[in-house]
Amino acid sequence: MLTQKEIMYLKENLDAEYLCIRKYEQYASLSQDQDVKNMFNTLAGYETQHATTLKNILSQNGVSYTSIYESYNKPQQNQNPQSLSITDAQILNDSLSTEKHVSSNYNTSILETVDTNIRKQLQHIQQEEQGHAETIFNMMRTKGYYNVQY
Repeated sequence: MLTQKEIMYLKENLDAEYLCIRKYEQYASLSQDQDVKNMFNTLAGYETQHATTLKNILSQNGVSYTSIYESYNKPQQNQNPQSLSITDAQILNDSLSTEKHVSSNYNTSILETVDTNIRKQLQHIQQEEQGHAETIFNMMRTKGYYNVQY
C-alpha cells in the first residue's frame, strides 16, 4: 500500500515523464541536425518506458491517474524551427535543464519512498535520467554548444 506522499510523488514523476516525451518528440521534429533528431527520438522512447513503469506502479496499488500531458497530437516532422526562433542549441539547453529537474525530483521521491521495490525502480529510472542528461550534455559538447572551461 502506497502512502499519500508516495502517490503524490509518483504522479508528479509521471507528469514529468509525459512532459519529457512531448518535449523530445517535438524537439526531434524541430531539430535541423540528424544526430540531434535521432537522440531526441531515442530519449522519447526511454521516457515512454519510464511512464509505463510509473503507471504500472500506481495501477498495481489501486491508483488510477491520467496525466494532463498523456494525450496529445504528435508533432509533424520537419517543422520550421526558424518560424519559432529556436535553435538546436536552445533546444538542447532546455532539455538538459529538464533532465536536471527530473533527476532532482526522483531523488526526493527515492528518499521518501517506504516500499523497497518501488524505491529500487525509482533509483533505476533516476540513473537512466542522469544518463539522458549525460547524452544531451555530450551532444551539446560535440556540436560546440557547450564549451567546458578547463
